[in-house]
Amino acid sequence: MLLRFTVTNYASFRDETELTFVAERRHEHLAVQPVPRSQLWALPVAGIFGANAAGKSNFIHALAFMKAAIVNSHQKWAPRADIPRRPFLLGREGESRPSEFAMEFTVEGIRYEFGFVCDSREFLGEWLYSYPEGRPRKFYERKAGKPMSFGPSLHGQKVQIERMVRANSLFLSAAAANNHEQLLPVFDWFSSGLRIAWDSNFEGRLRETRHYLDSHSSRAVLSLLKYADLGVSDVTFSELKFSPEQAKKIAELIQFLDSDAADISPEEISAGVDVEVSHVVDGKEFRLPLELESSGTRTWLGIVGPIVSTLMRGSVLVVDELDARLHHHLTAQLIRLFQDPRTNLHGAQLLFNTHDAALLGPEAAATLRRDQVWIAEKKEGATTLYPLTDYKVRSIENVEKRYLGGRYGGLPFFDEELLQSVISEVEAARN
Repeated sequence: MLLRFTVTNYASFRDETELTFVAERRHEHLAVQPVPRSQLWALPVAGIFGANAAGKSNFIHALAFMKAAIVNSHQKWAPRADIPRRPFLLGREGESRPSEFAMEFTVEGIRYEFGFVCDSREFLGEWLYSYPEGRPRKFYERKAGKPMSFGPSLHGQKVQIERMVRANSLFLSAAAANNHEQLLPVFDWFSSGLRIAWDSNFEGRLRETRHYLDSHSSRAVLSLLKYADLGVSDVTFSELKFSPEQAKKIAELIQFLDSDAADISPEEISAGVDVEVSHVVDGKEFRLPLELESSGTRTWLGIVGPIVSTLMRGSVLVVDELDARLHHHLTAQLIRLFQDPRTNLHGAQLLFNTHDAALLGPEAAATLRRDQVWIAEKKEGATTLYPLTDYKVRSIENVEKRYLGGRYGGLPFFDEELLQSVISEVEAARN
């Protein structure tokens, strides 16, 4: 369960910025979850609204960077490589200042706080606390140039792992690589419990949809495909194969380039996957290749697998540009799956960004509460992020109308004088 994420000096986030899933109050008829050993409740959904280039996607990139540092820094980052952070560059101090990331979350009923500070060369600080009884217990603290400080709550190999940690890798990443039993659940939460969906991993998400179509959960995936009213009745995946001679040559090349792939056989070499989408018209079935389907159908097909996985596991799904290529009503229904306690039985959460102000309207299928709405706005090149709870909003107000009217900020500004210069150039060209 994700509770809070904080970032400082990353991309367009110059100053410390926090988004929280902690509810302002317990919401009836909403799939909120109790925060262990507290009087707090965690929200199932949070959405970031704002104009183009306001920094909405940068917030998700910051979250993805934190995850990548935990999962990859020890085993996949080169020993002498720079840390691939993106400091705020629209100011003289951004590149020289460190970046900071922190997250509060729960794993197996225990609340944790993990964070780190880094520049482009090394991790300057790292910490992990647990709250098994409501009060913090230190697992460890790390400061560059000093021995690590371990709390009595952390058992197992510690000093041995500390010796393995490089300047550009995290202790948590090294501990997981060395199978530290106590820290593995925290690592696993970031690795598999925090999912990010954006264009670059569409193929992987499509494979996940295929996995569930081929498993006992196929009914749920097919139901979501049909529920979207895209005219889809079924989806068929089939492996594309090389000829035996081609597969043999490719297997030999892979074995030559990678000694760890010595056991690979030509039968394992795939040329890709062919995807066909079935439609039933007048009682007859027609199959179309995926590339001939609408962008909306392809987008939905690539997200239903992660949706089912997240709802089943009670994990966190982060979606960049949720409204891209999906009809407003379908986007609202997706959100509704996470909002509704009947479909969200295991505490799954959804974080998304969008331009779709209609999701704030009184007729939206998934009504977002004020503490679920965050607005990104850019000033002097830096993004600020603030919740709708910063404003006094009465229950009878049309939030969509007031947002589009500029009441809450987060809208683009259009300079009419610049538009007039365009009109003048067009008129001059015509004459």
